[in-house]
Amino acid sequence: MGFSDRDYNRYDQNDNYRPRNSSGGKSIVVRIIILNFVLWLVNGIFCGENNALTGILALQSSSLVNPLDWWQFLTHGFVHSPRDFYHILFNMLGLTMFGYGMMLGIGPGGFGFFRGENVENRLGKGEFLTFYLLTIITGGIVYSIVNFGEDVSTIGASGGVTGVIILFALFFPNKMLMLFGLIPMPMWMIGILIVVMDALGAAGFGCGGIAYVVHLTGAAFAVIYYYVFYQNNRRLTDIFRVFYKSPKVRIHREPPRSRRMDYNTSEPEEKDEERFKQRLDAILGRYGQVGEAGLTAEERRFLQAASKKYRDKYRE
Repeated sequence: MGFSDRDYNRYDQNDNYRPRNSSGGKSIVVRIIILNFVLWLVNGIFCGENNALTGILALQSSSLVNPLDWWQFLTHGFVHSPRDFYHILFNMLGLTMFGYGMMLGIGPGGFGFFRGENVENRLGKGEFLTFYLLTIITGGIVYSIVNFGEDVSTIGASGGVTGVIILFALFFPNKMLMLFGLIPMPMWMIGILIVVMDALGAAGFGCGGIAYVVHLTGAAFAVIYYYVFYQNNRRLTDIFRVFYKSPKVRIHREPPRSRRMDYNTSEPEEKDEERFKQRLDAILGRYGQVGEAGLTAEERRFLQAASKKYRDKYRE
């Protein structure tokens, strides 16, 4: 992998950052799902009826005023009810569908599960992980504030999962899904329905034992992230770069042999422009045949440079 292939060096035709839309490498969502199931199984197999592991990692409402327990703002999002398998099942199913993009549908291979658009690919692995973890932490903090003074606790990834689902709805609002496997509905409508149901639950019209405020916090965090960060080409991971000094990397490129020249000669600008146009025509021809995904990293950089060059020229 070269420098041009890394997530931090990818820009669109308007010179705005857009992370890699690639499913290559190990998925962060898959790792999160595995970790959740491992913790659930370890608690069930080795901790017996006292569910010691879940109890340790659960978020207590009193954690807000006890700095030694602040790590529970994060860990509560990775443990689930030891007695209710559907708790972890539906949360991980939500991550699989909207974070990883694995959905049940009809595709080239017939009826089955197919990988498609998803939040992880849209954000990039590092940004997705940062978004997910901060969503869980924020939900835990809000839960502790709302329930301050009460002897209650909460567990589950539903805050982070709700954030991922709402972000998916913002990224792909017109994508049609089958609600409950029966009712076709666009994703923007499903997102609104989720928020309305959680709001009603928080108001006292839902089932007991569900942290609706955590769900609503996850949804709110997703909306804020989309309009404040994503739409303005900002990244959560950039916030943490102020805490460390990244090493300076210098890249030396040898000029192509056909372009090498000594200091006493020069090449007419007309020939440079002619070669530039020939190269551009060749890449555009390949683009029409294989699409953007079929272009090399060098060809995509050339198109970006050409786009910027002609934009600047016409502005003048």
